[in-house]
Amino acid sequence: MSQLSPTRQSIESIDARRASAVPRGLAIAHPNLAVARAEGTRVWDEDGKEYLDFACGIGVQNIGHRHPRVVAAVTDQLSRLTHMACQVGMYDAYVELAARLNTLVGGPPRKTLLVTTGAEATENAVKIARAHTKRQAVIAFARSAR
Repeated sequence: MSQLSPTRQSIESIDARRASAVPRGLAIAHPNLAVARAEGTRVWDEDGKEYLDFACGIGVQNIGHRHPRVVAAVTDQLSRLTHMACQVGMYDAYVELAARLNTLVGGPPRKTLLVTTGAEATENAVKIARAHTKRQAVIAFARSAR
C-alpha cells in the first residue's frame, strides 16, 4: 500500500506527520479533526464520528461535498481530459464558459480570463495591460487602496 493510500490513523499520527511535512505557518481551525470522508453538509472522521460541516472549503460551500451533479460533471471531464493549461492548448469547455460569463455580465463586449489565484490574476493583468498599451514599463504602488 502506498503512503498516500487511505488508512485508518489516529489524529496523533496524522498530526505528527503534518508537523514534519507541512509548514508550521499553515493554520488549522480544528487540529483535533482528521476528516476521512464527506457528503453534502456532513463530514466523518477516521473513527466514523459524524460532524456538520459549518466551515467547509471554498470548493464546496455553495453546493456541499460530492454533489451528484458535480461528481458526474467531473467524472465526464476526467474521462476526456484532466487538465490543459489554456496557454498551451485551448479547449472548448474553457471558451464556452468564458462566453457564458461574458453574456451574463452584459454591457459592452467583454472577454474573460479564468485563473486560479490572485497572484495569477495580477500577473496576467499586467501582461494584458502591457500587450494592450504596447508599453513595457509598469508602475505598482504598495498600499494603493488606502
